[in-house]
Amino acid sequence: MRFRVLGPVCLEPRTPSAPKQRAVLATLLVRAGAVVPAGALFDELWPDGPPRTAATTLQVYVSHLRKALAQGGHGRGPLETRPPGYLLRVEPGELDLRRFEELLSRGRAAFRACDFMAASEALAEALGLWSGPALSGVPQGEVLTAAAVRLDELRLEALELRIEADLRLGRHHEVTGELMELARAHPLREQLHCQLMEALRRAGRTTDALRAYRAVHRSLHDELGVTPGPALMRLHARVLSAHASEPVTAATATASAAVAAAPIGRPRAGSRRASGGPLPDVRAIRAHRRSL
Repeated sequence: MRFRVLGPVCLEPRTPSAPKQRAVLATLLVRAGAVVPAGALFDELWPDGPPRTAATTLQVYVSHLRKALAQGGHGRGPLETRPPGYLLRVEPGELDLRRFEELLSRGRAAFRACDFMAASEALAEALGLWSGPALSGVPQGEVLTAAAVRLDELRLEALELRIEADLRLGRHHEVTGELMELARAHPLREQLHCQLMEALRRAGRTTDALRAYRAVHRSLHDELGVTPGPALMRLHARVLSAHASEPVTAATATASAAVAAAPIGRPRAGSRRASGGPLPDVRAIRAHRRSL
C-alpha cells in the first residue's frame, strides 16, 4: 500500500514529518477522488480560526506534499488543484482504506449468502490491514475526528462479523480468548459480550458464561443505568437452562453460589427492566439452588 490511514497516517516511501502536512494528507485521503475545499482544510488545520497567512501556508503544505509524492514516481499528477480546493487521485490498490472497504463489502455479502468460510477469510484479511487506531499520529480537527470515529466503528463491525462467521463454523474454542480480551476492552458493547457468552456456552463453560453476563450487566448498570438488551437476556436464559441441566458437583454448586451472590445493584429510573421484584437471572439461579 502506498497510502495508509488505518493506523498511523503514512505515505510511502517517505511520510512528511510536519504534523500539519500529515493532516492535509490525511484529509485528502479520507476524501480521495473528491475535491476538498480549501476552506475545509483551513478548518481542519486551524480549528480556532485560520491566520491571515492561511492560504499561503496551505499552498506551501501542498507543494511539499507534491514533492513527497514525486519521490514515489508519480510526479505532480495525483494531487491536483481543483477549484475551490484540491483533489488527490488514488489508484486501485494504493490506499488501505479502499481495500478494507472492498473486503468488508465482500465479507458482508458472503455472510448474507451463508458462506461463512469466505466471510471469515475476507474479513480477516480486511482486519489485517489495520496497524492501530485510524488516522493516528496527526492533529485532528472536525473532519478527521469524525472520519476516525467512522473507521473505528467499521473495524469493530468487521471484527464482530468475522467472529460471528467463526462461531458459525464451530470455532468457539479458537475465538474465546480473543473475545475475553475484546470484552474487557469494550465493556459496553453488547454484541461482543453475546459472542463471548455463546462461545463459552458451546464449550460447556456455563458458569464462566454466567460470570460474563454478570460483568456486562454490572458495566451497563454502572455506566448507563440500564440492563442488557433482549439478545443478551435471551442468551442468558439459554445459559441458565443449560446450567440447570448440568450434573451437580461440589465445584459447580460452589461456582453457582458465587455467581448468584455477586451484587449488581439496582437499575436507575428509565432502565430497560421494569421496576419491582428481583432480577430475572437472580430468580432463576435461586430456584436452581433450591433444587440442589
